Amino acid sequence: MLNEKRKTVGRSFRIDEEWLKVLNEEAEKQGISVNALLNRLLQQYAYLRYMLRYGAITLTRKGFSAILESCPEDKVRENGRNAGSTLTRDLLLTMGVTPDYNFVVLLVKKILSDFAGWFECDHHIKRDQEILHLRHDLGINWSIYLSGVASGTFDSILNKEVAIEFSDSSVTITIPKQNKNSTNHT
Repeated sequence: MLNEKRKTVGRSFRIDEEWLKVLNEEAEKQGISVNALLNRLLQQYAYLRYMLRYGAITLTRKGFSAILESCPEDKVRENGRNAGSTLTRDLLLTMGVTPDYNFVVLLVKKILSDFAGWFECDHHIKRDQEILHLRHDLGINWSIYLSGVASGTFDSILNKEVAIEFSDSSVTITIPKQNKNSTNHT
């Protein structure tokens, strides 16, 4: 869906001079055109708008990490698993997509990693497995939460068991390749 070749159209918009200055500065800083930056921002918004409907808020990483580290690990794990098994399905259905394997991987790689900034994601495809390695700097409780989300998502939504390992700065999800496209339609 995100990697498909798309047709572009010309369109003219009026924009406040102050925001154009911001766009020009950011595009120059990133070494891309304003057009490329605007397309990236629009793509990001197209997916994050669904998270905003669920009441997503913006916090500094340091503030979020401090709050998260004050929570008991068992509650963090439970909340992560519940989010993975229920909220993920609801979010995908709200977006109008069937919760299938390919879209769950896209959710992890693009929406939660690139757009929402939850972690940096490395995706490795091997002969008999796929590996999603999630790196972050938010501490052990964030890893515990992400592990719960991954477990809940793959088990409840896709009816697929995965191996999950975590440390204070990463989560590694190993997915066996057989039955890759199976989904749970309950």
